[in-house]
Amino acid sequence: VGPTDRATGDVGSSEATDIEAPMPVEPGGGIGDGAEPLPIEVPRDQTPLRAGSVDDNVDFEGFLAYLQRIAGLGVTMRDLDPTGRSIITVIDDAGLPVPGVAIQVAAGNELLTLRTTADGTVRFHPAFYGMPTDGVAELCLAFADSELVPVAAGEDVTIVAPSVDIATPVPLDVLFLLDATGSMGDEIDRLKQTIDIVAERVAALDPAPDVRFAMTLYRDEGDAFVTANYDFTGDIAQFRSALADVVADGGGDAPEALDEGLADALAKPAWRDPSDTVQLIFVVADAPPQIDRQLETPYTDSIRAAIERGIKIFPVASSESDDQAEAVFRQMAQATGAPFVFLSYGAAGAATGGATD
Repeated sequence: VGPTDRATGDVGSSEATDIEAPMPVEPGGGIGDGAEPLPIEVPRDQTPLRAGSVDDNVDFEGFLAYLQRIAGLGVTMRDLDPTGRSIITVIDDAGLPVPGVAIQVAAGNELLTLRTTADGTVRFHPAFYGMPTDGVAELCLAFADSELVPVAAGEDVTIVAPSVDIATPVPLDVLFLLDATGSMGDEIDRLKQTIDIVAERVAALDPAPDVRFAMTLYRDEGDAFVTANYDFTGDIAQFRSALADVVADGGGDAPEALDEGLADALAKPAWRDPSDTVQLIFVVADAPPQIDRQLETPYTDSIRAAIERGIKIFPVASSESDDQAEAVFRQMAQATGAPFVFLSYGAAGAATGGATD
């Protein structure tokens, strides 16, 4: 699911556009970066979804202003300060992006390893790791004899990685993280009806990737389950059968177990080697996590883990999303280099508004 166009207005806002088809996936070149939408016929019994998107890495200063504004309005979320963000881009000798490259970053006594995503980029947020937001770090590729590159907080850098081999066909792991509470019935039904179209569009890419699908469901404490997982499979018929068994139920209060769901999505399915696999998570949800609940793995820890593994998280905010849900979804998207997508004309045909702020 993704917009065919985007229009950014005031700080932190985006207008909605009609969706005629899901966004194409380009392993090694990002998601829909410069790609022409593949032709697709929407089933006659379905109204087109209407949606918009916000890319908070394109307008990063606007994102910082958005965070200040919602904090002033009393919107709460887990602490994940993006101040001092640097975008590190890795390209090969031909200037093409290289996914899955491990980058070692050192600042003072701290040492961490990050990994590039599908478009050859990774975002280094010093405050995520308790590092100064106005200092200088040193980074290098995790290759022998790689040179140290100094990077000041807020500075973007490009590194050339010579002689990098990319597997053919490109392995592509796609996980759907689904809020399976009662309010999500329409969106889950739409995914059931269109998963074959998603698979066909991926298979139609040239060259076709080696794609597998997985699924993690979450509800909340007191429901029939908190999380449930379906492991990766390259058999779309098996995945369709598993998806057909998903029932939206439970929920109770508005916040749900998104923290637990994201932690499971990273830990439970058998992801392939991140050094040569494009890895994507699509979060389809309409509610924030239980911010006040103390957990072993809060969603902020999972975001850091995704950055270290080169996983992009694409949140798709469904029709009942509120300000808190939007704020959390945009944290996930910005930190991992993805856009935040919001439905404004939902699967049940209900109009929910033409813009988000």
